[in-house]
Amino acid sequence: MSHAIWDWDSGKGRSEAMDAEKWLEHTDAILEQLVGIGDELCRFLTLPTSSQACHRMLKSGRMEAADIVEVAYRLLDSMYTQRIIKLTVQTEKVKTFGLSASEVSRIRQYERFIGEAIEILRTIKMYRTPQALRSFGRIFTLALPAFYAPAFAQLALDLHSLTMGILFAVLTPLVLTALFETMQVIEDPFVGWVSLDGIDVNEELEILHFHQLIR
Repeated sequence: MSHAIWDWDSGKGRSEAMDAEKWLEHTDAILEQLVGIGDELCRFLTLPTSSQACHRMLKSGRMEAADIVEVAYRLLDSMYTQRIIKLTVQTEKVKTFGLSASEVSRIRQYERFIGEAIEILRTIKMYRTPQALRSFGRIFTLALPAFYAPAFAQLALDLHSLTMGILFAVLTPLVLTALFETMQVIEDPFVGWVSLDGIDVNEELEILHFHQLIR
């Protein structure tokens, strides 16, 4: 919006700096970079995860992780380095036409906000719960029910019902396992096509973001 509608010198600076056709080319160049950032960010956030235990312990997992990380870094370089630089170059172009330094500084701040948002999303995408904590949770859900076996037996004796003892013995590990699996699923929030609780990144960035920019 700052590139498209901001003006200077009492409303004549932009019209004197560029004719309508050149200004349209300028704003289209800005729009191209913003749409590109949205598309590449969507592609980055929907990459498969590469931070599970198998990606560190197994040779095949390390090879898979290397391929994923290579694609991820190329996308990050494109949207966070190359496209931001192109936006900065376009801002410099407007600066040479007379836009005040204070307003140019404000546009620079907006560019920084874009970069910070990308960094936050990158951190959420690429880093998970510590492996030690995940391993503890996995062992805990498997080992804990065995220690409750005497309690299940006592329950069956107290209720005079073997069925209730077996039912609780089955339900306890089932509930713990379901809880652990739920935690695993929501570790990566950008999987709206897999989980009901995930964020539909394609809808947010390639559809809504695009239409908002075009409007």
